[in-house]
Amino acid sequence: MSAIRRVLRLGLLTALLALAVAVYLYRQLEHPPAPAVPGTVTVFFPYGTPTSEIFRRLGAEGVVSPAWLAEAYYRLAGSSTPLQAGEYRFERPTPLSEVLARMGRGDVVKHTIVVPEGLTAEETFALFWSQGISRPQAFRNAFRNSQLIASITRGAPDLEGFLFPDTYVVTRSTSARQIVEQMLVNFRKHFTPDMRGRAAALGLTLPQAVTLASIVQKETSLSREAPVIAGLYLNRLRRGMRLQADPTVAYALKLDGKWTGTLYRSDYAYPSPFNTYLNGGLPPGPICNPGETALRAAVAPAQTEYLYFVADRMGGHAFSRTFEEHLNAIAAARRRKDAVAYDHPEAPEVPVEAPPN
Repeated sequence: MSAIRRVLRLGLLTALLALAVAVYLYRQLEHPPAPAVPGTVTVFFPYGTPTSEIFRRLGAEGVVSPAWLAEAYYRLAGSSTPLQAGEYRFERPTPLSEVLARMGRGDVVKHTIVVPEGLTAEETFALFWSQGISRPQAFRNAFRNSQLIASITRGAPDLEGFLFPDTYVVTRSTSARQIVEQMLVNFRKHFTPDMRGRAAALGLTLPQAVTLASIVQKETSLSREAPVIAGLYLNRLRRGMRLQADPTVAYALKLDGKWTGTLYRSDYAYPSPFNTYLNGGLPPGPICNPGETALRAAVAPAQTEYLYFVADRMGGHAFSRTFEEHLNAIAAARRRKDAVAYDHPEAPEVPVEAPPN
């Protein structure tokens, strides 16, 4: 009987010892020692990262300690909850239970990307890939994806003009295609059926309306001026006048990687179908991604007789009905040195043509 008691006592002591060790090790995982350099660390786990690599990275970054014990605990007690891929931000150190809970529910870092109005597609995409979200080529592939283009319009070579400017919340795991699709959904939300009807009443297809809106977007930052400039350009189109819009020349140079930030007189002869100083009508497509104000202005233009405009001293523009009025407005602007473009020795003195006789 005494032998049985000794065995039971030994078993009990062994169990208590094992329990004590387990409690000690668990407490170590829940209260890991602070690393030499405490603080916050961001760790990205791509899809398919092995479990062993996840814990190795967490250990190396000082999030959990020791890494082998954290992995062993997860495999024994927590593997029923898969660890989700993505970008995570942890304090160094972090209790293992918190690490497993956050990775189990995919509590990844969210990036808020503000896309201003008037950026080109390349400039828009750079806002994302500069934050480590997808890659340049993936965005360019989505930008020219025929299926995505067909979902928004026909006949367009790419999605320039249809990437709606807004604030987007994404993660490192959000693909370029998903981001582009979000922008297209946003465009369809803001360019309503009523606006499509207004465009058709003006004789504009959807791509033409967006192209006009993109020029308006680049010409003014004042919402009150947008319908006036849209109406002015439509007046020029109806009269058979070239638009001669500076932003179209800048866009042509951007496409070919030759844009320096300043237009020179020689640039107005740059051979490109987007150069509205050389070519009549609208350019072959949008020159930026316009916001809602410019889009609405393009399909609801002001009814005016204006044909010309020049920058004024208030950050807006002076509008003219005749070529003579326009020349006088340019002269006044040059005297005041208010229109920055006309201070540059290479800028053209007369930026738009007189109407045809």
